[in-house]
Amino acid sequence: MRTYIQTVILALTLATSALAGDYAVVVSQATRANKDWRPVVQALIEKHDAKLITHKGDVAGALGKLRGQFPRYTCFVATPKEATGAYVARVHQLTRQLDEDPYTDTFWGILTGYNAANALAIARHSKPLTVRKVASGTEIALECVTEGLWYDELVKNKHVRKRPGGKAELLRGPDDTTEAFTKVLTDYQPDLFITSGHATEAGWQIGFRYRNGFLKSKGGQMFGENTRRERFEIKSPNPKVYLPIGNCLMGNINGPDAMALAWMNDVAVMQMLGYTKPTWFGYQGWGVLDYYVEQPGRYTLTEAFFANNHALIHRLRDSATPQRDLRGLAFDRDV
Repeated sequence: MRTYIQTVILALTLATSALAGDYAVVVSQATRANKDWRPVVQALIEKHDAKLITHKGDVAGALGKLRGQFPRYTCFVATPKEATGAYVARVHQLTRQLDEDPYTDTFWGILTGYNAANALAIARHSKPLTVRKVASGTEIALECVTEGLWYDELVKNKHVRKRPGGKAELLRGPDDTTEAFTKVLTDYQPDLFITSGHATEAGWQIGFRYRNGFLKSKGGQMFGENTRRERFEIKSPNPKVYLPIGNCLMGNINGPDAMALAWMNDVAVMQMLGYTKPTWFGYQGWGVLDYYVEQPGRYTLTEAFFANNHALIHRLRDSATPQRDLRGLAFDRDV
C-alpha cells in the first residue's frame, strides 16, 4: 500500500516506532553477507526490533515470508547497483501482493546510499524529520508552512518568501538562481527541499521556461553550475526531506554519479521520493505534495506517499475516471 509516483525512492527509512513483528527488513543474501552492508541491516533490526527476510537476488522471493508476517512497515535494503528502476517497480508490485485486494499492504521504503557508510548514517538517524522551514524551485503553498521560500521555474526573477509569523511577500530574484539555490541549501538549510522541471540522473535544470543553471552530481557530490559555467559548492549537513515532485529520473540510480545518491550522501537527505522514468502525468509526485505539505501535520512522508498511491489505484479502478487519465495513472503506479 505504499508507493510513490512514478518513481520511487531511494533512501527512505521508516522512523515510526513499531511493535515487535510490525517491521520487516528485506535484503538479498549477497548484501546481507557483505561485510560493509551487514551493519546497515543490523542497525535497522535493532532500531525497530525488526524481523529479517532474505532473498536470493530477486526481491519477489520475499513474498511468502512477507505474507506470513504481514508487517505494518517494510524496509528494503539495497546497494546502489541493486536499487535500479526495475527493482523499484518490482517492490511496488510485490507490496500489493500480500493479500487479494489491489492496494499496497505495508508502509514501505527502500534504503540505499552512495555507499554502505552513507546508508548506515541514514539507518541510524533517529530524530523525527519535522518540517518547519521549506525551500522550493517551484511554487508552493507557503501558508501551510512556518517559514519558507521559493523561486519560480516558470517566471524569471519571481521570488516569494515567508518569514515566521509573517505573510508571503513577493521579491525579485536573480536572473540565474544557481548560486541562490546553493546558498539556500548551505545557509538557509531547509527541512524540506522541493524541485520540479527538467532533470536527468545527472542534474536538475533549474529554469523550466527560461535559461538558468543546474544542480549537478558527480561521485556522490552535489554542486551548482550557472549559465556562465561557474561552479558553486554545496555544504548542507542538516538532515532533510527532498521531494523532486515534477522531475524526470531523479529517483533513477544508473551509476555512482546519480543525483539520488548525491542528495543522500552530500546533502544529508534522509527521506526522498523520485521518478525512475521520464514523468509526464505527475499524479504520484504532485499528489504527495498535496498530502504532505498542503495538509500540514496530518501525514508523515511515508503516510502521504501511501495515501496518494491508494488514491491513484482507486482512480484506476473507478469507472468514472476519464479515459484520458487511465494511461497516466497506470504509468505512475509502479515508478
